[in-house]
Amino acid sequence: MVCMTTFATVAWATEAVELRTQLVAEVRESVGTPERPSFRLVPARRLSQGQVVHYTVKITNPTPVFANKVQVSQLIPANTTYLPGSAAGPAAEIEFSIDGGQTYGRAADLKMADGRTRAPPESYTHIRWRLRNPLAPGATALARFRATFN
Repeated sequence: MVCMTTFATVAWATEAVELRTQLVAEVRESVGTPERPSFRLVPARRLSQGQVVHYTVKITNPTPVFANKVQVSQLIPANTTYLPGSAAGPAAEIEFSIDGGQTYGRAADLKMADGRTRAPPESYTHIRWRLRNPLAPGATALARFRATFN
């Protein structure tokens, strides 16, 4: 198993495959008119409280072999709160952590210390994507989520 870390992103594969990751933060910018609204994503340079940040984790396999059983975990950036239901990935199982990435579970199964109260999104510390399909040589997969800047 090989592990690669970039910008608080950790990626694993079962073979000796070095995966590369990149975290991209963008915000939505209006480019249309009131009659025909349209938007585009631009790099997040300056954020305002309450603004939604669109994060993309780019997972690249730069090797000539397939990467099997790829797992990628991403620290939810400081001063942000995960937006429920926003995590998506290429045929991926998505899980969350509330304990700094020590353990993971589905959002519906995460419980607070009392064991009864469901963990709210503001308690999430990490997101993990487990890709169901191998990552082909030279391929890039995109995992995404949104968070609100606090």
